[in-house]
Amino acid sequence: MTTPPDHAFTVLDNGLRLASERLPGARSVSLGIWIEAGSGHEAPGEEGAAHLWEHLAFKGTARRSALDIAKALDLLGGHSNAFTSREHTCFHARVVDTHLEDALDILADIALSPAPSEDDLAREQDVVLQEIAMVEDDPEDSLMEAFWQAIWSPGSMRHPILGTPETVRAFGLPGLQAWRGAHHVPGRILVAAAGSLDHDRFSQLCAGRFGALGQSATGPAQAPGGYSPASLLKERDTEQTHVALSFPGLRSTDDRRFALGVLNAILGGTMSSRLFQEVREKRGLAYSVYSFANSLRHDGVLQVLAAVDPERTPELLDCLRTEIAALARGDISAEDLDHARDHLRSVLYLTLESS
Repeated sequence: MTTPPDHAFTVLDNGLRLASERLPGARSVSLGIWIEAGSGHEAPGEEGAAHLWEHLAFKGTARRSALDIAKALDLLGGHSNAFTSREHTCFHARVVDTHLEDALDILADIALSPAPSEDDLAREQDVVLQEIAMVEDDPEDSLMEAFWQAIWSPGSMRHPILGTPETVRAFGLPGLQAWRGAHHVPGRILVAAAGSLDHDRFSQLCAGRFGALGQSATGPAQAPGGYSPASLLKERDTEQTHVALSFPGLRSTDDRRFALGVLNAILGGTMSSRLFQEVREKRGLAYSVYSFANSLRHDGVLQVLAAVDPERTPELLDCLRTEIAALARGDISAEDLDHARDHLRSVLYLTLESS
């Protein structure tokens, strides 16, 4: 496979990977440090470790206090943030090209050299406990978290990204530092950038900040589990019934995932989709109804979500089953396919115009 001329890849001696794309005409650079350390890399009892480190990384390093980090990021004039998923932790920023070196220096410091105190840990534990409470207070979020654990066979990928109140309260700083040391290693790190940049210069900057990072033993691999059909009923006092349906999906490396994207667009991924038109526009059953495909490294799932008046729940379920069964029978026209392809192509082009 050939590499387009504006794309470049480099692997440092310690195994850390670099990737960049030059976008002609851009004046900004988007930069991300991706670490293969998410909730799916946590052992039982470690649930929430990756997400808690995402918080603690901003609480200070050997070179910068938390306030220094906040001020330095503000002075860059762009935007920065971090997130944790089931497969990754990511620290990212978008800045004007003249600030690339400064942004890389700050993000590398945060990602590689966090130095939180016991007080920092105690405060962030309280913050994360509030995050968990927010999820539980939201009916759809609460359902999705519980449903994910129900449909995923025993394994690390069923772990809640935020952790549980019990695991979050139980973390001590030494144990968290040991977990981070086993997972935040060069072979699991990708530094990627896109925008107004030169790859050789980008590689030099990265080598100066990541090249000395020694490769260490990684933590034991966790069995991820996979999709498994299940049913779940949660009772709570709400104005609506929230419904979730799931079906086997495709892993992120499966070439058929592009066909699944087209299928999802037809089913419930757009305003003209089968579900939106039938459930909302024709029957007025729900304000919110949509589908999405979640493709992970080891497996995937296609999900449908809707919220409905409790008395009309049976009608909604019948409608969802009818539309899904029609697709399963191959009730897709050439016009449907063209429309979905054009939609996805347009979304891709619009996305590529930004770094």
